[in-house]
Amino acid sequence: MRLFTHVQKAVGAPHGAPVILVHGSWGSSMMWMVYTTLLSQKGWSVYALDLRGHGTSEGDVRGATMDDYVSDVRQVSAEYDLKQPIVIGHSMGALVTLIYAATHSASAVVAIDPSPSKEVQGAGEKKDYPPAYSPMDAGMPAEAMEVMKAFPDIPQETLMKMKGMLGMESGVARSERKLGVSIPKEKLLLPTLFVGAEHGESVPFGIGIKTARAMADYYEKEVVEIQGASHPGTLLGTHAMEAAEKIEAWMSAL
Repeated sequence: MRLFTHVQKAVGAPHGAPVILVHGSWGSSMMWMVYTTLLSQKGWSVYALDLRGHGTSEGDVRGATMDDYVSDVRQVSAEYDLKQPIVIGHSMGALVTLIYAATHSASAVVAIDPSPSKEVQGAGEKKDYPPAYSPMDAGMPAEAMEVMKAFPDIPQETLMKMKGMLGMESGVARSERKLGVSIPKEKLLLPTLFVGAEHGESVPFGIGIKTARAMADYYEKEVVEIQGASHPGTLLGTHAMEAAEKIEAWMSAL
């Protein structure tokens, strides 16, 4: 299965570790434009993939599992011969990267507004979703004014672009996350940074600093808050550059 990967090589002398970027629900590699530009300028070679059925990758989200998405990351790592990558994910993609880091070879992991693991989430909920569901199905406001109110940190022009970036998502993977995906503490031993948006819960499906702190506390890792940011705003909003710079500084200090 062909997976699209946006590759942006390091400017100047590269850092030792390549960086894999994994988008969240409904998203694509286009969500990472701020990060790919900054990280490559700072000397990191970046590989932002479209998970199966997302963006321009082949495959279908219907029936896709969380393990399938982890396999997508493994495929990109093997295809580009990426040794000990730093894996960075957002939302659902953050949980994908944490699973990958706990089960595959990686040098570090950054989880931005992560979907919680079973250990942090607690008692799961068995719930079936449609095979493919939209952002509106998950609670995204339909009216433009309501969207702007929910994401005040994202300029109107960028919100319009974001709408065009979003597709459908796997109901199977969502059901798995609701039930709980286990990542034992003893499996996550590598350097890990949790990043949380101050206003990450401005929409029903949003995740923010509350969850990021709970994950950091459980796994005994570092956490950074992006003040003023909404859930998608950590990637696309006025605070996205700040988030990217804090993450890059952490990576450079490893």
